[in-house]
Amino acid sequence: MRVELAKLHQDIGATMIYVTHDQTEALTLADKIVVLRDGRIEQQGSPMTLYEDPANEFVAGFIGSPRMNFLAGRVSGGEVVLDVGPRVPFQAESSGWSEGAVVKVGVRPEHLVPGTGGAFQIAAHVDVVENLGGTRYIYGSQTNGSSVIAETRDPRPPQPGSSVTLCACPEHLLAFDADGNRLRGTLGRGATA
Repeated sequence: MRVELAKLHQDIGATMIYVTHDQTEALTLADKIVVLRDGRIEQQGSPMTLYEDPANEFVAGFIGSPRMNFLAGRVSGGEVVLDVGPRVPFQAESSGWSEGAVVKVGVRPEHLVPGTGGAFQIAAHVDVVENLGGTRYIYGSQTNGSSVIAETRDPRPPQPGSSVTLCACPEHLLAFDADGNRLRGTLGRGATA
């Protein structure tokens, strides 16, 4: 049905308003998305703007499937120290980066992959591997009990019950404050948050 609606929109060239709770429909059909929560506009813009540059944790978690991973931590000595171990250096470009502040680092499953090639690495216990043909999602848990989802295209993914190192390039990391607002700045080595 999404394809038929997209064809209809292209054929008639008229403005259409489509209301949905399905973020996949919104991403695939829209030229512009308005994300509402409790009657308030959280963010509006093109699908890729909302996906790549979410204004807050709500939009970041709503847009994208599977949803973005959020890793808890605190600001300490010019770094975000995550509850699961890694330390991520940052350069602040907005308020909210004060010493001791609670911070969440967000990373999308497609940017968190098995291996040790990225500057950002976390360890996880593999709970389930969801095989979708060419893509596999690794559902894991960390030592603090929080869950994490990673994507792999490797036909031999890690097995449930095993441990895996997951890595990401710093440019794919986003930061959010305790209230879920986006923290602007640089995470890792030259990566924009």
